[in-house]
Amino acid sequence: MFRKPFIALAVFAAFAAAGSAAHAEDITMADESFMSTKTRAEVCDEAVAAIAAGTAGVSEVDLSSTMARKAVSTVSRDQVRAELGQAWRQDFTQWYPA
Repeated sequence: MFRKPFIALAVFAAFAAAGSAAHAEDITMADESFMSTKTRAEVCDEAVAAIAAGTAGVSEVDLSSTMARKAVSTVSRDQVRAELGQAWRQDFTQWYPA
């Protein structure tokens, strides 16, 4: 009577134990032995001055200077829809000829 729920509980406990044993270790990308010679305020001041002078480097967040600009489309929405409909009809008639 209690056999099926007990087996199900045992299987669940086994999977839970196996899942908790497989975990990733902490990954530290920074060199722990590095010691800066500047204070936080000095670094902030340099960053603000570089941004104001326009000589700030590319950051991880703003990559717009390295990316190509999007080409402006010269095709209207109706033309794109017409081309899509035509392509769909050609594909449909290729697979399902009349």
